[in-house]
Amino acid sequence: MVQKISPLWSLVLLAGLAACKNNYVDPDQTAAEQNETAIKNYVAQNNLNAQRSGSGLYYVITKTNPNGRKAAIGDELEFSYKLFTLSNVKVDSSKKDTAVYLPFGVNAMLPGLEEGFSLMREGENATLLMPSYLAYGSRSQTLIPANSAVRFDVQLLGVRTEEQQIADYITRRKLTVTETTSSGVRIIKTTAVPTGAALTTGQTVKVNYAGRLLRGATDFDKGTIDVTLGQRQVVTGFEEGISRLRVGEKATIIFPSAQGYGTQGRSSNGVYVIPPYAPLAFDIEIVSVR
Repeated sequence: MVQKISPLWSLVLLAGLAACKNNYVDPDQTAAEQNETAIKNYVAQNNLNAQRSGSGLYYVITKTNPNGRKAAIGDELEFSYKLFTLSNVKVDSSKKDTAVYLPFGVNAMLPGLEEGFSLMREGENATLLMPSYLAYGSRSQTLIPANSAVRFDVQLLGVRTEEQQIADYITRRKLTVTETTSSGVRIIKTTAVPTGAALTTGQTVKVNYAGRLLRGATDFDKGTIDVTLGQRQVVTGFEEGISRLRVGEKATIIFPSAQGYGTQGRSSNGVYVIPPYAPLAFDIEIVSVR
């Protein structure tokens, strides 16, 4: 059974909405005008030296890091946040000493957050004042009425490419890579001496597997599957990984999104199970072959 990733309600767009809209636009022009007035009043009352983007996002970079890296599409963002109403009521925040990790540039988060991070560099802090059409639109949230402007205080703690994410995962897990293929699949064998037969194209292999995101606390999928090698029945990285093993061997395989679910990811009931640009790790065992 595929398990869903629990979305952070205050940050994440549903996958279905993100897939069909590059820019989330509130159709209520009156609400947009009221938001603009409310944000301008907030800026004046709090003496903020805010800039306005073309979309209507107001932002202040409160801590700069001119040498920090800017995010590219598909990079992993590591950040912390606090969410307020414009009445300065705190609504939500990341947990103390715990960062949030989300992919950048794939419409996987609120449009105002995505745009705000596009204006920042790694190591910078910012205050983002968002009209409702860049935040929650006509959807009411706890403590946030429909069509309300909001404020996010964010810290951009890290920006990582897929290769950096994979390297960090290997370091965190204290893994020793046995083999790296030309396509970037890492194989970490966990059986000492293989005794079973090598695998060849056309054979059907029974595989026990458990797959996870590199930041995932639980497996997104696990079970037993039959794979006929060379038939493209599974994602490329998974097939390439198992083809390097022998019957009876166990291994962890890690591969970039280009060998997995690519730029589209995989969703279930409107929620990303596997986000776009997500490298994946699988624990696998070659049970038998025929």
